[in-house]
Amino acid sequence: MNRLLDNAGSAPFSRPVPKPAGAAAKAMIVCLAVAAACAGAPAHAAVPQTIAFQGFLTDASAQPVQGTVSLNVAIYAGAGGGTALWSESHAGVAVDRGVFAIVLGSLTPFTPAVARTSPRFLGVRVNGEPELPRTEMRAAPFALRAQASDSVTTGIDLKRGSISVLKTEVNVFGEMNLFWRSEAGERVVQLGPGPFGDGELILESVGGSAEIYSDFNGEPRLGLYGSTAVATIDLTAVGDRAVSFPLAGLNALELANEPGLAAANNTGSVALTATVASIISRTITPPADGYVLALGQGVGRIAHTSGTATSGAVGLSDDGLNFGTAQDVNLQISSNAASGSYSLPVHLNGVFAATAGTPLTIYLVGIESSGVIDIEDTSLTLLYVPTSYGSVSQTLLAAGDGEDLPARAAQSRAEIAAERETSQRADVERLERELVAMRSELTARLAEHEARLEASEERR
Repeated sequence: MNRLLDNAGSAPFSRPVPKPAGAAAKAMIVCLAVAAACAGAPAHAAVPQTIAFQGFLTDASAQPVQGTVSLNVAIYAGAGGGTALWSESHAGVAVDRGVFAIVLGSLTPFTPAVARTSPRFLGVRVNGEPELPRTEMRAAPFALRAQASDSVTTGIDLKRGSISVLKTEVNVFGEMNLFWRSEAGERVVQLGPGPFGDGELILESVGGSAEIYSDFNGEPRLGLYGSTAVATIDLTAVGDRAVSFPLAGLNALELANEPGLAAANNTGSVALTATVASIISRTITPPADGYVLALGQGVGRIAHTSGTATSGAVGLSDDGLNFGTAQDVNLQISSNAASGSYSLPVHLNGVFAATAGTPLTIYLVGIESSGVIDIEDTSLTLLYVPTSYGSVSQTLLAAGDGEDLPARAAQSRAEIAAERETSQRADVERLERELVAMRSELTARLAEHEARLEASEERR
């Protein structure tokens, strides 16, 4: 019967008389050494794919064997039973005074299952006899170093080289941060849970960085931080704050609140009555706050009778019931005029406040006070304007239009200068408001960026 004993339990070798290998039917292996050739390998050398195996072979009388034997070796997952994970056969193994040596894996390469986990046990059969008791395999220097990749708790530094992965799956339980650095030691990529624990990716260079992360509620955010400008897409923000680009970073065609039109026309004829009523209307929905410039026109057809005055009016309105201040045009024919048909062209314009997302309907309205008046060939055009570059006097609805007041003089130079100053001041105030909002947004973003960088440095 053959037995496999650990070297730690054997006595010091004597030099008994060698027996021929044929007497090994009742042999005994009393020494096992693995991976001895690996001990002096430098850290950057390739990991050996074989294991050096040495043993001491005696016969049933404890005498060392001399000659050659055949060895069948196999690796198992357990100390007994089970199917071999790997095996190979060595024929004609030289035995000198009981000592032999072979290289495991030199004939049949190890399968991935051999090193997938531990423990592993080595079984040996001599000259086809039953397998000796299995011996648990111990770690070699290279295996101890390789274990770091499977149970690392501090860190691994890959100074140079490459990692190639065909297909793999990584499951991390707990927080993990991955950093990629340049040869100068500067961070260029960071991947981890981020300060909110919902994921973060940072691409960084000397001039700036790009960040993708989620907030406490899991809403995503993209930030591009340059040396002098910032661009962000923040789905937690509302309205214009959701997207931020550098000043002048978008042209008119790319703006969501670019100017837009709505228009209507009617080539037919509408008879006016003694009540203010809509002749034609059009609705526009502005994408943001601003103004709507309304332009209306038409032709007044008057059937006049001499001796009776004919009068009426048309104008612009945002309720369809009243005229806007100074936006009505009177249609009048004197009672002294000869009877007949008269045509009077009508041109109107008005400015109305616009609210983001709120439909605004503008009406071209008219009224007939005396005589017979029809309005034909009407048109109404609405132009949305997002920004004012001066002061704006809006069209207001009022019962009286001031036309019965005494005429005033033309504008004086002082009044013109005052108007210019007022308009310029309004434009400057608009710019200041926009700059304050932009600075506030930029300051908040930069502060957030710095906080994230500090948090990242603390996690390194």
